Amino acid sequence: MRPFMITVMVAAFGALAVSSAAQAQSADTRIASMPFDECLSIIDEAAQEVDEAPVKLVSTSDVVTVRINASDGFVTMSCNRSDNKITLTKSPVPEAAGMSASR
Repeated sequence: MRPFMITVMVAAFGALAVSSAAQAQSADTRIASMPFDECLSIIDEAAQEVDEAPVKLVSTSDVVTVRINASDGFVTMSCNRSDNKITLTKSPVPEAAGMSASR
């Protein structure tokens, strides 16, 4: 079974692969143009996949940023209404800090 972080990023951007709007910013971050409501739906789908509510980091009428915990790290998902963008960033578990991705 693939690690969850990779699964989420592949699923979220699989549909966007045919669009030139999807772009890699770094090996661990992806940004794409997407309507705000569709972006929020992706957050909901990812949360259902892990059967756990995402951790809300920012929640305003124009920006929603959440962290989804997984056994192999974290995925931070951000939706921005004003520029119609989704940003996904995967982060490994910071083992040196003695942290765990699981709650």
